[in-house]
Amino acid sequence: MLPRRLHWPAGLDASRFLADYWQRRPLLLPGAFAGIGSPMEPDELAGLACEPEVEARIVQEHGAQRPWQVSHGPFDESVFAALPETHWTLLVQDVDKHVPAVAALLACFDFLPEWRLDDIMVSWAEDGGSVGPHLDQYDVFLVQVQGWRRWRIDTRPSPPADCLPDLDLRILKHFQPDADWLLGPGDVLYLPPGVPHWGIAEGPCMTWSVGLRAPAWRELAADWLQYAVDALVGDGRWRDPPDTAPPSEPAALPMTLPQAMRAHIDQLLAGADDTHFRRWLGCYLTESKPNIALLPPDPPWPRAEVVALLRAEGRLLRDGASRLLFLRAVTADAEDLLFANGDCHPLPAGHADFLAALCRRPALTAEAVLPWLDAAPCADLLTHLFNAGHFLTPGVGD
Repeated sequence: MLPRRLHWPAGLDASRFLADYWQRRPLLLPGAFAGIGSPMEPDELAGLACEPEVEARIVQEHGAQRPWQVSHGPFDESVFAALPETHWTLLVQDVDKHVPAVAALLACFDFLPEWRLDDIMVSWAEDGGSVGPHLDQYDVFLVQVQGWRRWRIDTRPSPPADCLPDLDLRILKHFQPDADWLLGPGDVLYLPPGVPHWGIAEGPCMTWSVGLRAPAWRELAADWLQYAVDALVGDGRWRDPPDTAPPSEPAALPMTLPQAMRAHIDQLLAGADDTHFRRWLGCYLTESKPNIALLPPDPPWPRAEVVALLRAEGRLLRDGASRLLFLRAVTADAEDLLFANGDCHPLPAGHADFLAALCRRPALTAEAVLPWLDAAPCADLLTHLFNAGHFLTPGVGD
């Protein structure tokens, strides 16, 4: 039901898209996923929104007096029974983490770096349903899967971004579209960050939003510094210098104190070299959200059985909640690094091709890794990943 690749319009390919449109201007891709079908029905999406670990919202539009009211899950089934016939939308985040069949679509976006792929949000809207005119701070591909949705876009440079007051959603106060596109099943709309848009369902419809990750510099800097502190700074405390004398004014900070403290802190953090940074970055970029968890097999599988399973099945399907990235060694005496949901697994340099095969979506193929599995470190790493839940046992997610 899901396509194996994205079909570009005539005269356009991935390289030209990245050169001319990526993070620059919107692009409509008619029929990019022709023949697409959803592996889940609207009732199944509603059931997912009732689960406590799933992030979900319902947005209702009540008219001028109470526009775009939002409520947050988890929901009770009675909530859906009480919804009106029109003008509401159910939005469920990270559906790819909970439904492996949905996660398979991410393989179609391999023209982008894997670390930039964030999640697939699935929305179901009844006629007239929308979340109002808004803009996002990240790139998004809007994939129409069922029904029809009309998108109005404001492509002007530096459009106004102020929002209506006293609403639970960030709804744009001023919205002046200059493009109007009706998307049907298989159509895709790409929007770069900061482009105002408003999608309204024309009849019941399902839309998948493939969101791209765009870490904030503030968050990156704060997490890196915390990592460096945890890795390098011990439990020592400030000690006064041996020549300390009684102060002339007790409340005055000594003139030498700021320089002394800063010099000591700088000395502590000076050991944070490129090796530390590389390990931190990979762990940071694969760390899961608090509500997303892998489900390890119970009991764990022995190494021989994991390898035998891969041989017998020919492939191991990735769990949608698995985030795998790798870094090649920078020198021959360094290490190739695999990052798995916030953990770092080193192998000697020369194993990058094996790590790349482990990371490929939507499944690990026997052909790609069996030549490596005669080496115990490789077989052990695969076994660890399997027992951590990164790959599904047979019959799950097929």
